Amino acid sequence: MKDSPAEPRLAKVLVARPEGQLGNRIFQAAAFQAAAWEMGFAVLNPALGPYAEFFPALAADFFCRPGQGLPMAHWRLLFCRTLDALTSRSLRPAWSAGRCAVLDIAASHDGSEEDYDLCGEEFKRLLSRHRLVIAKGWKFRAHAALKSRREDVVRLFTPQQDIRAEVERCVARARVGSDLLVGMHVRLGDYATWLGGKFFYGLEAYAAWLKAANELWPEKRVSFVVCSNGNVDDLLGLPGVRASVGPGAPIADLYTLAACDFLIGPPSTFTLWASYYGRAPLHMLMEKDQKLHIASFAHHDRV
Repeated sequence: MKDSPAEPRLAKVLVARPEGQLGNRIFQAAAFQAAAWEMGFAVLNPALGPYAEFFPALAADFFCRPGQGLPMAHWRLLFCRTLDALTSRSLRPAWSAGRCAVLDIAASHDGSEEDYDLCGEEFKRLLSRHRLVIAKGWKFRAHAALKSRREDVVRLFTPQQDIRAEVERCVARARVGSDLLVGMHVRLGDYATWLGGKFFYGLEAYAAWLKAANELWPEKRVSFVVCSNGNVDDLLGLPGVRASVGPGAPIADLYTLAACDFLIGPPSTFTLWASYYGRAPLHMLMEKDQKLHIASFAHHDRV
C-alpha cells in the first residue's frame, strides 16, 4: 500500500455533477480519489451525495473527504444542482477570471465514449494553472491509479458495519453445503429503456444462464445468490439449481456480489464495482443468447 500525500501540491478539484446511481457514483468517486492520491491534488466530491452515508470514512464530511468533518451533509445535492447551474457555459468566463476553471467533458468525451485521463498531462497542466478546477462529466477515468491504489480505495469504500453484517449473513446462508458461490446480477427495471433495452434480458434468459452456469464446475457444489432490482422469485426454484436471493437493498446487494467467487451479469458499473472491490471474476452478458464459458470470466477494474 502506498502512502497518501500529506499535503496536496496542486489545485483542488470539485466534482460538481452527480452521474448516475450507486455504481456510477462510487466508481466516479474512486477514480477521482485514486488520481488525487497519485497526482497530489485535493478532491472535493459532494456529487457522491447520499451514497456517502454508507461509508464511515466519507459520511461525516460535506465534501466527502476522507477523515474530514464539515457538517450539513444533507445539503450536498442542492449544492451540486446550484453549482451546476452557476457553471453553465454562459457563466464560465466569470469563473475563469478568478483562477478557477470549469472542465466540462460532456460534449468532448461523454458523447463519444472517450476517456479523460485524470492522471494525464493535460489535466496536470490544468491543475498547475488554477487554484480550483470544477469537473463536470462522466468519462473521467484513472485506470492506472485505480490499480496501484486498490488497497486504499477498498479501505475507503468499505461500507459501515451494519451493511457488512447483513452481507455476511446472506453470504453465509448461501454458502452452506457449497464449494463455490456465484453471484448473478439480474438487471430489470431501468434496463428496459436504457440504450433502447439493449441489455434488458427477461427472466427466461437468466434462468437459462443459471442452468448453464450450474454445469460449468462439474467437480464443485455450486450455489448462486441472485441480486436484482426486480422480482426474481421464478429463478429460485429451478430444478437442480441452488439459488437464493440477495439482501434486497442496493448497497447490500452490491457488496454481497463482491463477496462471491464468480459473477455473472449484464454490462453495469454495479457488477464492475463488485468485481473490482472483491476481486471476483465477472462474466459479462453482452447479448441475450450468449453462451457461458469459464475462460470468459475476468477481473475488472475499469468502466
